[in-house]
Amino acid sequence: MNRRDFGQTLAATLLAPALSAPLAAQAKPYAAAAGPIRVLVGFPPGGATDVVARALIDRLGKQMDGQVFIVQNQSGAGGQIAAQLLKAAPPDGATIMLSIDHTQVIIPLTVAAAGYHPVNDFTALAGVAKYYNVLAVGSSTRIKTLPELGAWMKAHSSQANYGIPAAGSVPQFIGQIVGQSFGVAVNPVPYKGGAPMVQDLLAGQVPIGIASMTELIEHHRAGKVCILASSGTERSRIAPEIPTFAELGFKRLEKNPWLAFFGPKGLPPEFVTQFDQAMQAVLAQPDLQERLAKMGNEVAAAPAKEVQQWVIDASQHWGQVIRETGFKPL
Repeated sequence: MNRRDFGQTLAATLLAPALSAPLAAQAKPYAAAAGPIRVLVGFPPGGATDVVARALIDRLGKQMDGQVFIVQNQSGAGGQIAAQLLKAAPPDGATIMLSIDHTQVIIPLTVAAAGYHPVNDFTALAGVAKYYNVLAVGSSTRIKTLPELGAWMKAHSSQANYGIPAAGSVPQFIGQIVGQSFGVAVNPVPYKGGAPMVQDLLAGQVPIGIASMTELIEHHRAGKVCILASSGTERSRIAPEIPTFAELGFKRLEKNPWLAFFGPKGLPPEFVTQFDQAMQAVLAQPDLQERLAKMGNEVAAAPAKEVQQWVIDASQHWGQVIRETGFKPL
């Protein structure tokens, strides 16, 4: 497929949804799968995705008649390695993955040989939450608003560097859109994950950082960084003082990132239904909602078909943005 047309043509794959194959032609259903269910997480222990996975698995087990879930951290390449493992796993319900939009959407758009197709190679299972990408500045800059940042960029164009968790990630494109809006050529500084980028932002090694709110909100509350704007069409309920890019006049930054479960292509419909029902029950628990909210996540329970649409919509949106920025696949 021509990569320039990837985001525009992805919707056509809906004509052959992963759940359409008859049960008899697929692997044995969940009830027959032996042993614990392995939950792949494409990031290190203690990271934002890992913490959410571990907050969910015990509750999921209780909802699924005592089923045991085990988190397996398979970090590397922004979740790409874990996604490739998931693609290769047997479709028997023994291996699933808690993934983010970067892994499922952005990598296939920005990596020349991702090794998987975001829709054709997986079964969407259930949506978990949506969160926010945010732009923050270090306290030493004394910048408090996005217009102030624009003025600073123009006065310090040679220093207009911004840290991002990974090359070719959504934060990179957010930075380019912001820089273009201010008429300043800004330079992304890629890191191997959000944690080291945040540490350099706190230390003043980089003046600007763009990452998930989850990674920056506590430092914002402590006054160590100042979050200037967030993605989304509405302000975060846990940080209503932070304006959205949209309300500040920046376009194409309305899409929020998300967390969702996926399995290999061809999972039995019985497993998909059972897992979705269990996840809906877990996400309805107020104490879990509060726990996720403190981490910067807003519960977004969604069934398989809706999650598949999340993938398609995000691919179309970011595919266009990526083409417009002139980004070349890695």
